[in-house]
Amino acid sequence: MLFKRQYPKHHHHGGYQLWFVLGVLGIILLSLGAWQFVGFKVLNSKAKTNNVSQNSPAYVSVNGSYLFSGTIVLSRGVETYANGNYAQPFSGMGSLGSYDARVGDLECPVTTNYDSYANEVNNLVFNCSPNWLPYLLKYYPIINLSSNHLYDEGVSGFNETVSRLNSAGFQTVGNYNPHIQPDDCKSVVLPVHAVMSSAQAVDAFLPVAFCSYNYKSLFSPAPGEIESIARWSKIMPVIALLNEGPEYSHTASSETVAIAHQMVDEGASLVVGNGTHWVQNTEVYKGKLIAYSLGNFIFDQLDYDGRIALNLEMNLSLEYSTNVANWLDVGQLCHSDTAQCLSLAQARHLSKLYPSFSYAPIGSYGGYLQIAIRATPQEQADIEKIANWSTTAQQLAQQP
Repeated sequence: MLFKRQYPKHHHHGGYQLWFVLGVLGIILLSLGAWQFVGFKVLNSKAKTNNVSQNSPAYVSVNGSYLFSGTIVLSRGVETYANGNYAQPFSGMGSLGSYDARVGDLECPVTTNYDSYANEVNNLVFNCSPNWLPYLLKYYPIINLSSNHLYDEGVSGFNETVSRLNSAGFQTVGNYNPHIQPDDCKSVVLPVHAVMSSAQAVDAFLPVAFCSYNYKSLFSPAPGEIESIARWSKIMPVIALLNEGPEYSHTASSETVAIAHQMVDEGASLVVGNGTHWVQNTEVYKGKLIAYSLGNFIFDQLDYDGRIALNLEMNLSLEYSTNVANWLDVGQLCHSDTAQCLSLAQARHLSKLYPSFSYAPIGSYGGYLQIAIRATPQEQADIEKIANWSTTAQQLAQQP
């Protein structure tokens, strides 16, 4: 009897134990499954938001759009006319279009020194107030300093200019004296978009080289100086900037042409010139565009030729690849310290990228008494005629 009473109890108790064990196992398995499911979703979520440098087939291309503008002098008449409104000279920028970055040719030192209007007019010296910088940065985060006027406040004034610009967040290239440094090239990171097959885009940074030279008035190329382009062009695309040539002429001098051709011979993908205060001719040399002078963008000269400007639009595109992904990874690492871009690329033994470039002439008019705005159809036609853009465009279209 005792056995019979205990057996059913034992059997019943064993059933509960069995169901209890199975229940616990089920809960564990369900928990593991849920954790794996959640983990899978989290991992996939991380993959979707990971750095674009990961070589994912979801990305198909990389592109960017940029604008090069001519002479910018935020002093003398421009400063007087603005009357303390530091946003005023830039209030027409929207008419020129939207770009990932713009490159401006600044022709005045930025210091706390004071120069009177009369002194600037009579002695042709410029000094720009640091109060301009937040407004300049909004539209021109990349600044070229290869200008003879960057010496108007002396060596200390130039050094203060570079310090102020860099502290404000600009990327700067160039020097009033091309002989001071053994290498006039440096890395610049261009903001780009990594485009997915779904047409969505992720922001990224692409390192390129800017090589900038001032050969106007006092300086001529020193032996080996322009040749430094070749070292950089073996590793990354090079954009050469040139301040050179006699002023107030629509045609580049033979000396300017020879220097620009040498820059292409050394590996420059594009040469953008300025410094003559007028728009000059363009040409295609060995398949590369040379724009000899963009003219005045924001300056207080009132003659028609001193108020029209050629703003050069440059569009960059690349097919996405492992090599492109690695370059974007370098760009992400060095965008806050561009001096590291070259060494990082060399340490990783990256292959040079060969972007496709396309260009468009964006005319503007004004800069003083009338803000710089998009050129009228007639002004645009005049600018393109001076730049012989029709012939240049045909030659560019023939390039592979």
